[in-house]
Amino acid sequence: MLTGNIGTIRLGPRGGITGLDLPALLIQAQALGYDQPLLARLLPFAERGMVTGAMKTQTET
Repeated sequence: MLTGNIGTIRLGPRGGITGLDLPALLIQAQALGYDQPLLARLLPFAERGMVTGAMKTQTET
């Protein structure tokens, strides 16, 4: 879901990932017939991983 929805990734003023648009992702999940309660629990972990990974990548370069 995340790889196909680049528009749901929130970017900061310097272009770094600051989070996900969780309400938009849940609306898309509903439209696609995915399990919304499950995604509501999992997406915050995905968000945290993406933000942490992006920060790590930025500090390594």
